Amino acid sequence: MQIQMLRKKLKNLPNYSIKMKKTIVTLIYTSLSLMLLAYLFKLLNWPVVSDFSMGIFWLHIASYIAYSSFVIPKDDRIIYPLVVLVLTILFNIFDIGSGYEHMPLVVFFVMLLYVSFHLLVKGYLISNHVRFLKPIKYIAVTVLGLSGLFKISHLFGAETMLIVGVSLSSIALLLKGILKGIDQ
Repeated sequence: MQIQMLRKKLKNLPNYSIKMKKTIVTLIYTSLSLMLLAYLFKLLNWPVVSDFSMGIFWLHIASYIAYSSFVIPKDDRIIYPLVVLVLTILFNIFDIGSGYEHMPLVVFFVMLLYVSFHLLVKGYLISNHVRFLKPIKYIAVTVLGLSGLFKISHLFGAETMLIVGVSLSSIALLLKGILKGIDQ
């Protein structure tokens, strides 16, 4: 009797693993979406954003740690975002580059590459095929990159373009995270 119950539990174990993987992947994309919005608020000099952004940053790191700890089999490309996150932590701890005049631009382009990696790499973490999301992802990354160029060049409308680019990228990340967690 106990052996049959144990077999039944072991048979359902892969379903729990798949559900946990989908939940963690959704958390990764949602926390990145919120982190991108917090970065926008920081660029626009909104008060009381630093605590929120640090909380979201650590939530994003915790979700990657949960993915690497609990999900089997793992996506091997997970090493790239983890390297970026570790370097970000080291730069903040040791205050590297704080006196560098163009450090905000470096941070912006690292964030652009990080978001682009999560949006554009096909089949990263969980593969699913949502047709309507593909053009939204490309438009979001393009507008985000153009907003950075507008900001560098101090062109008129740079703030508006930055708000649109970050918002569109954040929505694309949120949709991708939610849709990765849904069974197709």
